Amino acid sequence: MVIVRRFFLNPIHVTHKKYEAMRALCIDRLKAREVADRFGYSIHTINAMKRDFVKAINSQHIDSTHFFVTHNPGRHMDTQKAGAKERIIQLRKQNYSVLDIKSVLHTEGYIVSHDYIHRVLTQEGFVRLLRRTQIERRRASSKIIKAPKSQPIDWVEDNGKTFHSERGIGILPFVPLLAWLKAEQWIESAEYPETSELNRVQGVLSFIALKLSGHDRYSQDDLWAMDRGFGLFSGLNVLPKDSTLSSYSYRTNRGMNRRFLTAMFHRLKGLGFLSGIVNMDFTAIPHWGNASVLENNWSGKRGKALKSVLAALCQDPDTGILCYSDAEIKHRKQPECVLQFVDFWKQGGESPACLIFDSKFTTYQNLEKLDRDNIKFITIRRRSKRLLADLKKLTKDHWEQIRVEGPDRKYEKVKVNESEIILPDTDCALRQIIVSDNGREKETFIITNDRERSASQIIRQYGKRWNVEKGISEQIEFFHLNSLSSSVVVKVDFDLTMTIAAHNFYRIMAQSFTGFEKETSGSLSSKFFTNGGQFTIDNDSIVIEMKKKRHLPILMDALETYHETTIPWLNNRKLVFKLWATS
Repeated sequence: MVIVRRFFLNPIHVTHKKYEAMRALCIDRLKAREVADRFGYSIHTINAMKRDFVKAINSQHIDSTHFFVTHNPGRHMDTQKAGAKERIIQLRKQNYSVLDIKSVLHTEGYIVSHDYIHRVLTQEGFVRLLRRTQIERRRASSKIIKAPKSQPIDWVEDNGKTFHSERGIGILPFVPLLAWLKAEQWIESAEYPETSELNRVQGVLSFIALKLSGHDRYSQDDLWAMDRGFGLFSGLNVLPKDSTLSSYSYRTNRGMNRRFLTAMFHRLKGLGFLSGIVNMDFTAIPHWGNASVLENNWSGKRGKALKSVLAALCQDPDTGILCYSDAEIKHRKQPECVLQFVDFWKQGGESPACLIFDSKFTTYQNLEKLDRDNIKFITIRRRSKRLLADLKKLTKDHWEQIRVEGPDRKYEKVKVNESEIILPDTDCALRQIIVSDNGREKETFIITNDRERSASQIIRQYGKRWNVEKGISEQIEFFHLNSLSSSVVVKVDFDLTMTIAAHNFYRIMAQSFTGFEKETSGSLSSKFFTNGGQFTIDNDSIVIEMKKKRHLPILMDALETYHETTIPWLNNRKLVFKLWATS
């Protein structure tokens, strides 16, 4: 009996100890000092404990379960899977296959595996479905749940609700960045089309959302047409369907795209992302239709001329940001592209610092115009028989060995010959730098009107021109720039403009990731922005919970910069990013 008595008078567990203290005070009528001495509390703690206990009893916030907990041994059933089980049985009774059941459950927010569905069906006695005929498959396809109509978020109706997203959560970290860059003002200044139901900001952001996620074709709307995460990016319940997006592109024009690029250019230049040095190049965007009316352009990726849209791209060599594009270039106007870009840059009140392009980008006559306008440029000279003959006349005494810093900050020794030349059929005097022993089979003839920088700096600067070709390759691979489904140039120009914007958002975001600044958009998307989770809409914020991922802590640190940023197209709410407490 002594052991039993000790169990009640000397409790060890905190909950048991509190219970015995309150019983001694309230039932046995012991004084607070006696209870405190018996159970090892101070008298102030006993008084505070009684006060809180009486208050909780009176407000009905506490009952006997506060002290006495009944343990249920064994595994606890997942409440989500318990709800999914009934739905699985219901769908199988309608002759849905395992794959069909999984697709329907995902649209309804149940995340279950094929194996779980199979085990439920086996336990309930369902046998494998017989092989269905084409007619039966078509009948079953009519049971596919239709995606909801795209419309602006009802902030009153959705307040306090939580929405699951399997793919769209990953691109939401871009939203505060777009708000900080005032991207909605770029769209408004462009005067893009809008409808009675969707404004222009919601419409254009829908395209950007798909670009950031790496979707190659609008027709694949099964991947995003019911995802609330993609819809939230644009301030919608879900993104518009593929037919809406496709028809929207045809209503745009070059003037709208140019105004969008101008607004983007001024904002990025004001923030210091553009240095004034510009790499320029052309790219061919092929069209695979049989009845294409497009011109033939050389495709370096395919190694042949193809029916394609010729587009110009202009890039900052240091940040990788693309500041200009034009997909409405014809062969006869191709040499004038450099002058059009200079006019575009001068809208900001000053000239570009230096233009860098290859020998086929423009003509000698346009180089003379640039020189007359005090626009510095670096390009290479076309190799002619006379030029090669003059090269052979050079002796060893005409060459000087210099060191040029490479991309990996290692210096390489090359031989150079400098001279003053007059361009053929012009009165333009330029500085010519012939480079030999630079790892290429033939010598390179660099011409420039920049006489301030050294030959080593000029050679290194021209070497960075390959960055624009790397950027083009990146857009082809990740943004699917060569997946051109229309020969209508105005549609291609709009698609290219959205690609440029998405590319720049990736490049700016990469600046916040220490050690990942030079990663491609595809690599950044895989490591940081391909993710799922859920979000909850509150009165003044939206709480976004992202699934665990190895590089997620780096992303969370970068997002601290924008934690006070309000999102205009999300009813001026702030986005709060958290780790989702699930694996």
